[in-house]
Amino acid sequence: MFEGSRTDAEAYLRSLTGRYYVYLLCRPDGRPFYVGKGLKKRALDHEAEALRHHPVGESNPFKCNVIRKIVRDGHTVRYRIDSTYDPVDQSACLEREAALIRQYGRLHEGGCLTNLAGGLGSLSGAAPFSLERHSATLAGMPDDNPARTTLNRFLQGIGPVGSVPIKPINQIARVLPTTPHSSARSPTIRCAYALMAGAVASGQLLVPNCWIPRRFFYEGIEGIIENGVARDILKAGMASLVSAQDPKDEHFELDGRQIEILIGLVGEEVLIERGLR
Repeated sequence: MFEGSRTDAEAYLRSLTGRYYVYLLCRPDGRPFYVGKGLKKRALDHEAEALRHHPVGESNPFKCNVIRKIVRDGHTVRYRIDSTYDPVDQSACLEREAALIRQYGRLHEGGCLTNLAGGLGSLSGAAPFSLERHSATLAGMPDDNPARTTLNRFLQGIGPVGSVPIKPINQIARVLPTTPHSSARSPTIRCAYALMAGAVASGQLLVPNCWIPRRFFYEGIEGIIENGVARDILKAGMASLVSAQDPKDEHFELDGRQIEILIGLVGEEVLIERGLR
């Protein structure tokens, strides 16, 4: 129904008085990266969210990082209005939103969308996980641990792992200063995802000599790269440690070679789609 710049989108949305709509946020080349349901100027709110400081973390840092990357590169977000609905047809609006999310696919599904949920108010399907209790605790969605569930869902937006390398900081008995593991370690996807989680949550672009925080906030949950994974990152040569008096304040510094290791593990497209490159 409409596709254009923010200015043109604002004018178009003014004409939709009282109507709901399904919108897509698109990259400069037209590829969508987010689908949503809106009323009034809701579609325009995401840029403001991405460009302001969030002391307790963003609800969707994947989306915000893509917006920041577009702006940083001197481009602008393109807006697409797919369809509009009367207030009595909100269910149809939600169904169309979900259909578009299925059509384009989310990042962890091999698609192009940064959406965390699948539409229709569902947070299911963030990534495949076992129904067994042990697997649910390690990498799934434990019903009795909402903080862990929130961080697991965040990590699975980066990629599926058997055991999540980030945890709520208040659920670790003691955060230890990071030292290289005593045994040999090779670079792994799990360690790569841990570094990406810190970068995504903090809005850190992966460029030579970047600093990735060990501690971060996501949806108000204070998370941290767990002790063992932090040690593995150092031992495998995936990053250098920027030490701190309090180990919670440690950072990992990546040089050009270490960024290439990360690219080799996950692929540059994965980093680009999440606004990290």
